[in-house]
Amino acid sequence: MHDKNLIIAFVILLAAPSFAQTQAPSKKAATPPMATVVPSGSEKWGDIPAAAMVGTPSVEMGGKIQLAVVQGNPMVAGLPYTLRLSCTDGTKIAPHWHPATENVTVIKGTFALGMGSKWDPAALTDLSPGGFASAPARMRHFAMCKGDSILQVHGLGPFVVNFVEEDKAKSGN
Repeated sequence: MHDKNLIIAFVILLAAPSFAQTQAPSKKAATPPMATVVPSGSEKWGDIPAAAMVGTPSVEMGGKIQLAVVQGNPMVAGLPYTLRLSCTDGTKIAPHWHPATENVTVIKGTFALGMGSKWDPAALTDLSPGGFASAPARMRHFAMCKGDSILQVHGLGPFVVNFVEEDKAKSGN
């Protein structure tokens, strides 16, 4: 019995330093997640960055497009973003594709959307405010703004517009 008590005491003595070294969890100042709140009309509009456009549009734009980043960084691969596009009446967006899924909600105006590698006004489908469209990665599509329009676009970066060049529309660029 004495040997058993001696062994238990020895084990407790060996374990005691490890109990004494146990530390309370570190109280690092964790950065809490922040909410993104963007009141209507407070967007900061600017030109679409040149790095976000690849190639040459196959049709004349005929209007103006501006971009406002609402949340995230649209140029960072794999991270979520939300942006808004503002376009003037009659603006054409030439056939193009994106490397990731593009999700579009119409906020103002009418957004006419068509699928394919070649501009075809007969293929456009009108989306009014509240309308939604989602184009999978690499799907060729084109669009036109009817009336001054605002679109909200969200997805995972990068947000890159790869224009389908007219002479390469059939080759799959």
